[in-house]
Amino acid sequence: HSEVTEFLGQALQTITAQAAIAIHHADLFRSVQQERQRLATLVKHSADGILILDSELRVENLNPALERMSGWPALTAYGRNYEELLDWRSADVLDLRKAIAAGWPENPADQPTLYCEGKIARRDGLPFYIGVTYAPLRHQNRGKLLGVIANIRDLSRKMLEQEQQNLFISTISHELKTPVALIKGYANTLLRTDASWDRATIVEGLQVIDEEADRLDALIKNMLNASRLQAQDGFVLQLSEVDLPQLVARLAARFRTQSETHRISLRFPPDFPTIRADEDRIREVFENLLSNALKYSPAGGEVEIGGERREEEVLLFVRDEGMGIAEREIDRIFERFYRVDDKLSRSTPGAGLGLYLVKSIVSAHQGRLHLRSAPGRGSVFYFTLPIALEE
Repeated sequence: HSEVTEFLGQALQTITAQAAIAIHHADLFRSVQQERQRLATLVKHSADGILILDSELRVENLNPALERMSGWPALTAYGRNYEELLDWRSADVLDLRKAIAAGWPENPADQPTLYCEGKIARRDGLPFYIGVTYAPLRHQNRGKLLGVIANIRDLSRKMLEQEQQNLFISTISHELKTPVALIKGYANTLLRTDASWDRATIVEGLQVIDEEADRLDALIKNMLNASRLQAQDGFVLQLSEVDLPQLVARLAARFRTQSETHRISLRFPPDFPTIRADEDRIREVFENLLSNALKYSPAGGEVEIGGERREEEVLLFVRDEGMGIAEREIDRIFERFYRVDDKLSRSTPGAGLGLYLVKSIVSAHQGRLHLRSAPGRGSVFYFTLPIALEE
């Protein structure tokens, strides 16, 4: 009996130990599974592209974000060399194979990751600007390179903004030089002591100086407003009672002197209400819209400004018979520095700030802005303003 009891006790201890090991392994398995699920969810839903490469730099996996960026479906990309997905169009971009051949990441403490950025070609051939961070996957004990994980960030918008800002600086430099040169030239001409000018010549020269000074003032004002808007994240409004028909009538009279081919007409009902708004800012809205209406209808035609009351707000519009705007451009023309890329726009003065300021001012007044346009059929800018805007 004692031998049987001893045998049973040892067997029970063995079974208990094995059960404890099995439970521990099951807990480890569940923990590993949970960790894998968390990592898979992170990779799947990451806004950045993630590319997993094996030790030969062949594609093992990529997430949906990278599928959208590159145009490569994961099933099609699997097993391909990474150069096919990251088909660089920039000459000076880091070559991952050369970096590994040169010793990376043998000493990861010196350079644990590699970073590069530049243009790639999507699968459909379109250029795309990205930034890539390469991180090594290494064997825990032997340090052998098992693969590489690439984190890929879309930098296209950043680069587009940089290009637009560079274009803006170039455009502003040109725009400032033109009126300054005209003002300087006409002023020097009128000041010559060796010439005697008749009154008509003097008046013509002074009119040019006055017009170019106004153009220079408007350009500087738009630049300052855009800068303040960027710094303050919004406008500080100085509210007062504003008679919009009267304000627009004064602007129309001034703009009529700038063109002999345009007819500027007003359409306001007799009972149009006075609104509470920042008069200087609303004047800027109409100045920018009227200026664009004249610039982008070079053949002339009618420019109509009007409005109507709608319950607790007013609806205002500026309509022209100009070149119009393609549908694909409509969502972008209110962006800072953006200009429609066509022959007329390239030959027309402007810095891409006017409509950006229009939208910002209307938004600051809690209004809404809308454009209806088509190439060759003119444009109509609509915007709303509340009648009784609170401080």
